[in-house]
Amino acid sequence: MRADLEDPVGLEILWQRLINIAEECWVTIWRTAFSMIVGEAQDFGCELLDAEGRSLAHSPRSMPVFNLTLPRAVEELLRVFPPHRLEPGDVLATNDPWICAGHLFDLALVTPVFRGRQLVGLVGSIAHCSDVGGSRDPLSVREIYEEGLQIPPIKLHRRGEPNREVLAVIERNVRKGQMVLGDVQAQLSANQVGAHRLLEFMDEYGLPDLTDLARTVQRRSEAAMRTAIAALPPGTYEGEVPVDTLQSVGRLRVRVKVRGDEMAADWVEAPPQVERGGVNCTLSYTAAHTVYALKCILTPDTPSNAGCFRPLSVSAPPGSILNCRYPAPVNVRTMTGWYLAPALFRALAPVLPERVQSFTGMPMSLGAYGTEPDGRIFNDHLFQGGGQGASAAADGKSALLYPTSAANTSVEMFESRTPLLVEVKELIPDSGGPGRHRGGLGQRVSVRKLADDGRTVLVSLLPQGIRFDTPGLAGGWSGRRAGIVLDEDGRRLAGEEVGGLAELPTPKARLTLELGGGSGYGSPLERPLAEIEADLAQGLITEEGLGAYGCAWREGRLVPGPERAQDGEGLPGQDPGGRPG
Repeated sequence: MRADLEDPVGLEILWQRLINIAEECWVTIWRTAFSMIVGEAQDFGCELLDAEGRSLAHSPRSMPVFNLTLPRAVEELLRVFPPHRLEPGDVLATNDPWICAGHLFDLALVTPVFRGRQLVGLVGSIAHCSDVGGSRDPLSVREIYEEGLQIPPIKLHRRGEPNREVLAVIERNVRKGQMVLGDVQAQLSANQVGAHRLLEFMDEYGLPDLTDLARTVQRRSEAAMRTAIAALPPGTYEGEVPVDTLQSVGRLRVRVKVRGDEMAADWVEAPPQVERGGVNCTLSYTAAHTVYALKCILTPDTPSNAGCFRPLSVSAPPGSILNCRYPAPVNVRTMTGWYLAPALFRALAPVLPERVQSFTGMPMSLGAYGTEPDGRIFNDHLFQGGGQGASAAADGKSALLYPTSAANTSVEMFESRTPLLVEVKELIPDSGGPGRHRGGLGQRVSVRKLADDGRTVLVSLLPQGIRFDTPGLAGGWSGRRAGIVLDEDGRRLAGEEVGGLAELPTPKARLTLELGGGSGYGSPLERPLAEIEADLAQGLITEEGLGAYGCAWREGRLVPGPERAQDGEGLPGQDPGGRPG
């Protein structure tokens, strides 16, 4: 069969085949990974690239930030190892935060694909290593050297042979070498599957190389992005959000400039990089989170590849928390980077109100560390999501990890790998911000030790959204703040106590994470009474929470207050539009 790139139906088939190959790579990692953070939380991504390292397609389930940082890593890897120095069977690798995904945990593996002696493409994956050594208390470190093992651009495999010395260094520098190397092998297998499928695809459609197909799909994606930008009123739009940065609350402000069919996002006046705590972002990570949000807003239905991002540019002051200099600590850059999308949403809300969403209650991770009585080391994570922000079209989802696409970790898997019991996992009523569309609910997760064995379990806490409220959009209210409760007396941690390492020495010590709810969209007084009553029946809001909606529960029925009666909503004899019935 010969490929016809001028036939729109045929082109769509070819394009979707590329996406399906990337998806098969993703499934391979998902099914063969050793760690929970990869196999359960799905903190990884897979990408197909052309021979020049430009993105062709990625799995729809890939971690969004990896879809943008992997091509940047490939660009640098190909600078260090130019195509003429590559051979069949080579595998390139790096976890350098400044050229990869922003912190040492994310390891990129890239496999060149050869047809004979001709390089026709690359298959890449990034996955979060369960451990890279370094401190167990990431909020205390002052430089990247304390954060773990740094892997510069290297050849992990040469002509099909693994670099056993490098693998031995990795195994010796992490706490659970078998788990980490198992995940590395899962990535290698996925890349090999992708390479094999890519060659089969080319043979099936008679493609001597991918050059013409790559140019076609990238050009079409670029055209769609330029059309979407050109439809916006030219101008400069600004938005900002508060953000927790260790002991203080700072603000991140973005200036979005629309000029013709191009858009530039400038993180103006970003605070200086911090010397302690690892909340700094490299420009690669900042750019990835920025253009990901813009892609979702502007061309949500166009498959992503390198063409989508050519009309977009991102800048941040050098030496700032969004463009830090080596060797700044970057371990927990999510505590800053996850706030970029909300600032962009606020900036573009005036011109694209139907495309943005209100602030989302940020995810939190509970990292458990320690030693079992038999000497076995455990080191696993319990990922949990807050409430998604509402939009002009719908309520926010509850307990959703956003802006990451990771999954809530399985409680049963976490309990099987650690000596901890998850006593409570429940949605928090009234935690979603009131609005015409309600924010999603946050959740409460409580853990304690199972046995009083004299061994203390260390728990790494990375709190989000504990010190501030972020209002919703178009009159929506903020969601409930996050919180952390620790110890037998139910003490709520706040201020400088938030974050770092907590200790669970006995089963009496309980740790509870309360994840924030999403903010609302639109005035709560505009929410239809039928939807409010349904929320009340499902336990999503309580009678105490009805006041925000201008309602009360009296004598077994929902009664609108005078502020809602002004437009007649819900009153007998009138329809929701306020017209006499």
